[in-house]
Amino acid sequence: MSTGKSAAGKLSARKRPSQDRSQKTVGRILDATLTLLKEARGGRTGKITTNHIAREAKISVGSLYQYFPNTEAVIFEVYREMLGRVRDVLDEFDSLDRLSLSREQFFAELNESMVAVGPEADVVIAMHHAVKVYPLLAEADREHGELIAKRLGKFLKHFGSSWPLAKLERLALYAYYVDHGTWIYRDHVKPPKEEADAWEHSILNHVFSICFD
Repeated sequence: MSTGKSAAGKLSARKRPSQDRSQKTVGRILDATLTLLKEARGGRTGKITTNHIAREAKISVGSLYQYFPNTEAVIFEVYREMLGRVRDVLDEFDSLDRLSLSREQFFAELNESMVAVGPEADVVIAMHHAVKVYPLLAEADREHGELIAKRLGKFLKHFGSSWPLAKLERLALYAYYVDHGTWIYRDHVKPPKEEADAWEHSILNHVFSICFD
């Protein structure tokens, strides 16, 4: 029978570091994992092991296991920190000052802020590959997409869309996966960054504009 735990709950670290020394150890583990993800360049993400991470962090693998049960849990912790930055931006924009902006300015500033907190392209691409390798990470990504869709649906409704909220959330989730597709394109074609950014923003702006027609 299902426990009802979210993917985040299933992938939680074994323990949260409370002492300064423990926090530094976990920080080294996450920094090492980030380095390996960048070096993996996507396709080799599934070959990263706890031994690789421990070696890169210059700690014993036993020390790593004090905090994380497996590679998937370590990668999820890196991923969780990325998601946390995105959610912080959404919290910032869910405020009276931001919501009093014009619709065009609000979404332009939201998009700019989301890009600013985003990770480097090679990390995003590596995470897309990791989602294919690790089922619980894929589940966590779906949960994150649904959370983002709910927040964006609320913003679209606030700015005057006549669509039902459920339909706006589906539109926002569609945009979320469209954005996933742009990273697959970037990984395959490796276009100039300015070109890819401009096209991505244009597509997302168009997707969201249809609910105001």
